[in-house]
Amino acid sequence: MTRVIIAAIFCFQLSTVFSQSLSLEQAVQQGMENRIELKSQNLNLQIASAENDKLKARWLPQVNGNADLRWNTQLPTTVLPFALPGTGESQTEIKLGRPFNNTFAVQADQKIYDANRKIDRQLNNTQVEAQKNTLEQIRINIKQAITEAYYNCVFAKEKLNLSALALQRASSYQEVGQARFEQGAILKNDLDKLELDVSNAKLAQTKNQQDYELALIALQYQMNTTSKVEPAEDLQNIFNYSQIIESASNIDKRTEIKAEELNLRLNEINVQKQLARNKPSVSAYGNYSYFQLAESFNPFIKNTWFPSNYIGLRANVPIFDGRQARLTANDFKIRQQINTLNTERLRNDFTYESKSTWNTLQQSKLNLDEARKNIALAQRILETDKFRFEKGVILLTDLKNTEYSLQSAENQYLASIYNFLIASVRYKKASGNL
Repeated sequence: MTRVIIAAIFCFQLSTVFSQSLSLEQAVQQGMENRIELKSQNLNLQIASAENDKLKARWLPQVNGNADLRWNTQLPTTVLPFALPGTGESQTEIKLGRPFNNTFAVQADQKIYDANRKIDRQLNNTQVEAQKNTLEQIRINIKQAITEAYYNCVFAKEKLNLSALALQRASSYQEVGQARFEQGAILKNDLDKLELDVSNAKLAQTKNQQDYELALIALQYQMNTTSKVEPAEDLQNIFNYSQIIESASNIDKRTEIKAEELNLRLNEINVQKQLARNKPSVSAYGNYSYFQLAESFNPFIKNTWFPSNYIGLRANVPIFDGRQARLTANDFKIRQQINTLNTERLRNDFTYESKSTWNTLQQSKLNLDEARKNIALAQRILETDKFRFEKGVILLTDLKNTEYSLQSAENQYLASIYNFLIASVRYKKASGNL
């Protein structure tokens, strides 16, 4: 039976040879490179960054060219309110123009003053900051998700290793029990109990194997990779470099608070933008045209082309817009109040979250210390009971129960380290230090 168990463990280890072993830092780095949300948000940031270029382009001269080829099938008639000499009519009808009227023109417009220019630039810059803040928020959430998935993988792997050792111990007890049963030293009922222990250990081993495989799948999902990966670190190693002391709270650095502050700034700028609608704007324009008046459609007829050009300044002065700009500005002022209240609420929530997660972290540290003491105590008791068993003072059942106590202490110790690590990453996020 022992050989079968060792072979099973060897096969499991052989299957992991084809997996990529990653440290926590490597897993987070690869996940950051692979996650679609980050790639998508980077594209949103590029779009927002390009808005200022579009704003500059709107202030460059706007030049348009147009051509008009016209055939007047019936010339327009003008009526003069007097008669020509020698006629008895009271008015005179005159047809103006030529049948063919062709025009080529170039129109140029240049903005000179618009109160919205500076405001639009501020608005665009703030929107870029908002997109950067969203990108940082996604990064923090992904880092937390990958870290917790990695911890879960390490925890599941070490539970699997412990269950393999437990199965090996149960099988060795069964072999000893079988030999003693054949010698008549124990009853059949005692042998059945040992067989039941082996069966339960196999079930635990199967469940832990499934849990580890599911944990690996979850880690692959969080890293957005199809490659097989497995943790290269163990819980104790991670614990050694994950000691945390209570640090200065950086709640104001939380991306959620910064998002509200940026929304507040956007609403302030939007108030200015609405009020700027009532300010004048000035632009310059110029036009150069070349048109032809001819009896036939022939652009090469001499003395039928005539130039025309003009330049000017155009001022647009809003007088009354039905109070639309002021009413809309009031809406943005109310939104500012909402942003302020939301910021205050988030600060209260995150202050509570920071204190709560710190208390949870401290409690998990106490539980870990207690679990470490229990392991040391269980190991001492086991050494004593092994000696007593060899001297025939206690039964095999008593020794087996002592080993099960050690196994329970080991599992509790693993769970305590895992809970401590999860509490530590959540405290980092809550205090704004992740």
